[in-house]
Amino acid sequence: MSYALGHYPNINTEDINKIRQKYDPQVYLIEPHITLVFPVIESINEKNLILHIDSILSKWKIFPICLKGLQKSWDEYIFLMIEEGKADMIELHNELYTDILAEYCRDNLQFVPHLTLGICRKDTDQFLQLLKEAQQLDLNYRCFVDKVHLINIGDKKRSIIWSKEFVLRN
Repeated sequence: MSYALGHYPNINTEDINKIRQKYDPQVYLIEPHITLVFPVIESINEKNLILHIDSILSKWKIFPICLKGLQKSWDEYIFLMIEEGKADMIELHNELYTDILAEYCRDNLQFVPHLTLGICRKDTDQFLQLLKEAQQLDLNYRCFVDKVHLINIGDKKRSIIWSKEFVLRN
């Protein structure tokens, strides 16, 4: 099992899920989300992790984001990008990866705030099709980061065992 922390944007996800159903193998595991802390092994102390997250988030106020634009990642994922609020998401991500989570920070990879639409492993035709479908839907959403969820993911990433909500202050 492992833990991850993410934000579920309060938006109409119908169009996003149309794409995810075709291209994202995790569509039935987790709703469209923006990952702030990538899965870390469960050997981390749950109580201390929750205290750490509470401590960081207690300093954060609700902030706006705009999801717009597409980008392909180095590992073949297609992202719906965060246009507005990107700097805040990066700062929050960096603050979360301190103290108890510091050893899990991937210094070799730049954090790119995004919502995953799918993956096209070395399949150029599939990538072009996904890109065409996403562009036709003109994905453009505005919302607020007002809460995040710590999730406990089951073995082999096939189920979410539980989720804990953290609310940012007004």
